[in-house]
Amino acid sequence: MIYIDIVFEDPLSGAVISKLLSCYDKFSIRYSYNIGGFVKIKKNIKGYNNASKHTPYFVLTDLDKKKCAPELISEWITFQKHPNLLFRVAVREVESWLLADREGFSDFAKVNLMEIPVKPDEIADPKLKLLEIIKKSKDRALKDDILSRYYGKIGPNYNGKLSEFVNDSWDIERAVENSPSLNRTHKRLVEFQYISNES
Repeated sequence: MIYIDIVFEDPLSGAVISKLLSCYDKFSIRYSYNIGGFVKIKKNIKGYNNASKHTPYFVLTDLDKKKCAPELISEWITFQKHPNLLFRVAVREVESWLLADREGFSDFAKVNLMEIPVKPDEIADPKLKLLEIIKKSKDRALKDDILSRYYGKIGPNYNGKLSEFVNDSWDIERAVENSPSLNRTHKRLVEFQYISNES
């Protein structure tokens, strides 16, 4: 069993990491750190790298407005990265990984499958797209939880309801077929081997 610490921007990203790691028999989450945005993650990334020499770290951030994941990684990782640091970038936001399970999200949102994008990694603003999809939902309670009356803003239980979807319904095997960035993360987790500090 590999005990691992996880670092993420918000509760939804934390739910996604937890669900991902639960798919592999070899991982057990030790500590979870909800940092509250990418700025603090970037500031502390070298510290997570140093800590990973003793306990593996899974750090997830969103690509957001950066051109591509390699650009973000080269900007953040300006040191020798330890093999125990799993630094992953959701393209462009973790919401695109949710939408990548098209069938699952269609059922959750109670919208036609055709409303769910086929290539969510290519959407400029996945969170906004998700909100637009929920606006078309037939589920009034779901809309009240996820939507705000202000355009582009999230509702009072956005993270809670979407985390429920992740925990209960999100099918990773379907999602990796539609999201290259999630597929890369999946493969990295499959291949991951812990490097002991004594090695």
